[in-house]
Amino acid sequence: MIQTITDERELAQEVAIVIRRAAKIPNSVVIEPGSRLVEDLGVDSLDLVGVILQVQDHFDVVIEEGAVPHLCRVRDLTAYLVEVRSL
Repeated sequence: MIQTITDERELAQEVAIVIRRAAKIPNSVVIEPGSRLVEDLGVDSLDLVGVILQVQDHFDVVIEEGAVPHLCRVRDLTAYLVEVRSL
């Protein structure tokens, strides 16, 4: 899926879709690049594991365990994907 994404804005939108689905966030909640997963979106620790797993599956990447604590916002996940996939 990531191969068809041409810029970071599109990637951030795709990341938001994956987060929404994995954490079961209602459509009424706005997800923006600066949205914090826990504080703004209400993602709990169990859902956070699901988000990480779904991002890995969806974008065919491995998220290193040491990186997870630094992936607090949607833009953090997007930047990580850009870095590991050289988008």
